[in-house]
Amino acid sequence: MDIPRLLRHYNINFITEGNKHCSNGWVNIHCPFCPGSQDYHLGIQQEGKGVHCWRCGGHTLAQALSRVLNLPEPSVRAIMRGYGANTSQRIRREEAKVSIFPLRMPKPSSSLTAPYKNYLKKRKFDPDKLEQEWGLSQTGPVSLLDGISYSHRILIPIYWNGEIVSFQARDITGKSKLKYLACPKRREKIHHKNILYGKQEKWREEKGLIIVEGVTDVWRLGYHAVATFGIEFKMEQVLQLAKIHDKFFMLFDEEPQAQEQARVLATKLKALGKEVYIEKIKGDPGDMRQEDADYLVKQLMK
Repeated sequence: MDIPRLLRHYNINFITEGNKHCSNGWVNIHCPFCPGSQDYHLGIQQEGKGVHCWRCGGHTLAQALSRVLNLPEPSVRAIMRGYGANTSQRIRREEAKVSIFPLRMPKPSSSLTAPYKNYLKKRKFDPDKLEQEWGLSQTGPVSLLDGISYSHRILIPIYWNGEIVSFQARDITGKSKLKYLACPKRREKIHHKNILYGKQEKWREEKGLIIVEGVTDVWRLGYHAVATFGIEFKMEQVLQLAKIHDKFFMLFDEEPQAQEQARVLATKLKALGKEVYIEKIKGDPGDMRQEDADYLVKQLMK
């Protein structure tokens, strides 16, 4: 569907770049659903497959154009068909869905043994505490899932709404090209990049949340922290953050790329009306001494 041509034809002001709300492949207009200042908050995927406002959330293209053009939605759908949209209504059948690839951990696995505990101790963690609080376990010398080798790794379950929905596995040998291996996507109950890592049940109790990159950062900073599984984040994660709290501290690694991603994420959260501060430390939060991490959290929560 040719979104720019439709917008030009109906004299709807739009932009594709040069604004903090713009993303590659999207066209932005002033949101017709939001009161107050106009700053191109509503993004429309150029093929018309997605519509999202940084303030008020998701809409359909027909709903948005109906507001902008002041026309009923049936008329808008007729207009959209003239620009290549498929607006036919499909009848959806509700069927029971049974995954033929249920969530599983690599096998064999076990509770943490001495080599794995020693690895965590070298990283200044208390392995018994992590095992109890975060449900860590380990793979063996030969552990497989779907033909993928997960050998010599710490298994990190990912919880959402009280149940395990995925996992990550951290190499302890230092020899693997991939420090972290994720659960095969087809086995995830929820894709881990659509959610966040941390103690979900604790987040609303805190005065603010500290957004970090990875699971070890959360272990170090405790219940105040929430991880995005890397510096790259998805809009689903932005919206999840916006649901759970109103005040955030960004604490990504000091590398320029990580700091740039922190600024982008902060901008998106601020556009949703959130209070966001970017904090900087030397190195990786997960590598801090525990007493330094505790002091940092105490200062931020003031």
